[in-house]
Amino acid sequence: MFTDVSVDTSVKVIEEWISFSDDVKIYTRTWKAVSDKPTATVLFIHGFGEYVKRYNHVFDKFGKKNIEVFAYDQRGFGRTAKQYNNHGDSGGWEIIKADITHALTSQRRNGIPQFLMGHSMGGGLTLRYACEIDEKHNNVAGFICASPWLQLSPQSDPISRKIGLFFLPTLSKFLPNNKTDASVDAKYISRDPVQIKKYQDDQMIIDSKYATYKTHPVTSPEASKQFVQKTKASNVMFREWKDRLHEMHNDYDNTEVIQSYIQWILEQVNSATEE
Repeated sequence: MFTDVSVDTSVKVIEEWISFSDDVKIYTRTWKAVSDKPTATVLFIHGFGEYVKRYNHVFDKFGKKNIEVFAYDQRGFGRTAKQYNNHGDSGGWEIIKADITHALTSQRRNGIPQFLMGHSMGGGLTLRYACEIDEKHNNVAGFICASPWLQLSPQSDPISRKIGLFFLPTLSKFLPNNKTDASVDAKYISRDPVQIKKYQDDQMIIDSKYATYKTHPVTSPEASKQFVQKTKASNVMFREWKDRLHEMHNDYDNTEVIQSYIQWILEQVNSATEE
């Protein structure tokens, strides 16, 4: 078994500090498509406590398939947090939602399908955004939610397990300045000891603020399955990867997972073209 974290340096990467809707400058990273006219574009929302540069070995593959990816270190995370010394302070759901909307609209290109994708916490935020956005203003061609944080896994304690990402922004209104030990047990990230060690040694991965419960926020696949079963959307796919752990893109045979994201995007684009 093998985890491929190699990066194709032929894919152009652009790093920028961009002013968002309230003029706060946020660190962004764009993996360019191989042509001037991408087949599709993606806005990616990263996970709990991490940052977008961890995805270099993921989105170079998108670029090679002519899919452009734009991502940013959310408020309270990565280089954005380091710039403002506000580690773990996301600003709450309304600010998060405004940032997603700003990124979508600023990166949108006429005639090119745009997708919203998130991992872990970012997957939960993606789903919430999809549920709340006014359909009249929703120009997103599709949503990809990888290991979305809808509910915590059985490894967490009984109280925190019931606290889904949809509820946390409400809880933060009552506990706006409390920080919790939200560290993730690295053994649940990947089966690959090299990736586990890399995660443990990464000083950019930080704890985050939402509540006063101690949790190990590795997400529940069962909660995702139940969400899909209850959704009224017609074009929905749920895929559970056997034996893979939370960061499937950093686990053994990760190339298969990454290619599945790319394939799904291209299938949606081709299907829309044929209609």
